[in-house]
Amino acid sequence: MIDSVSMERAFSSFGADAAGRRRPLSGMAEDGSLVLVCRSGGFTRPSVGVLRYTAQLSTETAAIALVSKLRTQLTDALSAGTEVRLVIETVATEKTAGRIHVRPDLPGKVATFDGDAYVVDFARPPPPPPPAKNRRR
Repeated sequence: MIDSVSMERAFSSFGADAAGRRRPLSGMAEDGSLVLVCRSGGFTRPSVGVLRYTAQLSTETAAIALVSKLRTQLTDALSAGTEVRLVIETVATEKTAGRIHVRPDLPGKVATFDGDAYVVDFARPPPPPPPAKNRRR
């Protein structure tokens, strides 16, 4: 079970800052990766081991400055191949409380971005190979 955390704590777990921002869309981690807030309803599974997030900036209701900043960060992440870190936001409904989850086990990459619509593919890295056994003859 993955525990729900505050947005500030989610960002700080990647070394990014969300302080003072009510609902950030993204941020930059200490290691240079993009921290992206993804709404839980935007995910599909196109293939085994891949979690794909699809969204459009034109449907975002956040402040124009935040959307513009995310547009720049997505453009930069696509061109540089920057790793994307995942924060999942489940929006509150009449029956359920909103939740925020951090998924450090699922690094991603921006697959496509046309200035509005974007796709980010998240996947677990393959496990390390088993240690080599010393063979005796």
